[in-house]
Amino acid sequence: MSARNNIAIVVIRSEGLEFARKLRQSFPTWDLWGPESSDINENEKAYHSRFKDWLSDNFLKYEGFVCIMAAGIVVRSLSTMIPDKRTGPGVVVCDEFGRHAISLLGGHEGGANTLAHRVASKTGCVSIITTGTESMKNYVLGVGCKKNADYESLKGLVVEVLNNAKVLPDKVRVMTTIDLKEKEPCILKLSDEFNWPLVIFSANEINATKFQISHSKFVEDSIGVPGVCEPTALMASHFGELVVPKTTANGCAVALAQELKIMDRRP
Repeated sequence: MSARNNIAIVVIRSEGLEFARKLRQSFPTWDLWGPESSDINENEKAYHSRFKDWLSDNFLKYEGFVCIMAAGIVVRSLSTMIPDKRTGPGVVVCDEFGRHAISLLGGHEGGANTLAHRVASKTGCVSIITTGTESMKNYVLGVGCKKNADYESLKGLVVEVLNNAKVLPDKVRVMTTIDLKEKEPCILKLSDEFNWPLVIFSANEINATKFQISHSKFVEDSIGVPGVCEPTALMASHFGELVVPKTTANGCAVALAQELKIMDRRP
């Protein structure tokens, strides 16, 4: 796996380039591929064959693929080259408008589930995960913190919140925060240690919600939103419900939301 390149973003026509370029702005080390007939620029890569042939030639050269095209095209192209799930790359499919990021192949072992979450966190699209174990993860952990907060303080608060709610760490699907905090070392370390994909929301997205949340004048004066951990957790839980409201300690804030089953969601 380590001998492979990073991630390839692939389009099959010019209509997919706008979303592909938006994605690459967040992940500049990823390769962007398109057919020579599309409007590929000098910082991008052109392929000169059919997409199916290009994919066959490059399938084991990358750790993962983000294919911006119809899922059926990718499925048919993969039909003769699917390797053992423990060794193959992860494949994510996005529509050209950027509405969804579907983990299509290699969900766990290939990293497609995490890749889909990463795409969603940077572009605002919805990640779609269908693997059995992932579908049973129905909790979302919202976090916020002061600048350069202590990692052990954040981790301790998270463990306390989960223990009090009687929720195991492996039942947490994703962790959320605001974009202003996405590079905080303690948040990144927590995401990495527990293998919780980090989903990011902007201040505009938070302010557009109508949730009844804990309001912090200090937070609002500082970063322009009434709160971080509660609204981001609720958004990522698809408008579920708060299991544990905002809990604070040592400059850190944590909230836990539960995603409701589709039949229990409010219209």
